[in-house]
Amino acid sequence: MAGATHTMTDAASLNEYFMQQGVDCKVVAVPVTLDGNIRHSFLQMSLGFDTASKVYSQKIGNMLTDSASAIKYWYFIRLMGKEPSHLALECALKTHPNMVIISEECAFRNETLPDVVNRIADVVTERADKGKNFGTVLIPEGLMSHISAYKHLIEELNCLFKECQNTKEM
Repeated sequence: MAGATHTMTDAASLNEYFMQQGVDCKVVAVPVTLDGNIRHSFLQMSLGFDTASKVYSQKIGNMLTDSASAIKYWYFIRLMGKEPSHLALECALKTHPNMVIISEECAFRNETLPDVVNRIADVVTERADKGKNFGTVLIPEGLMSHISAYKHLIEELNCLFKECQNTKEM
């Protein structure tokens, strides 16, 4: 698992669960943050924005090449970044995918999930009409938290999860 504070917590919880169940499995967590919010005396450094954008862009470039040479694959790539879509935008500038969704633009336009899905479907359809049944779409991890109908739901789920965690600690 690669990610920031929530990912580190999830990895620790998963490791703990496996140990309790007697499952011989280890979860490896790599500290990666775009915001520089992981600090601990055991960590010298974490991967950051520059590293993430270069690594993701290399992988995206490979997928773009694969989809163009196979002429039959669509790749929908979710990129790190819960709040700003900086990483998705940076990778798009480096790789030129067929579409990149910017969460902040979706929020500004007050788009619903069907609106976003329809925009993606339109791109796929337009390319298919030209005989190009392949492509790549970049989607930021934080997209759902920028869609109004889901923002409230996510906030409520986070509160419930926090209450559940507090109950376990008592």
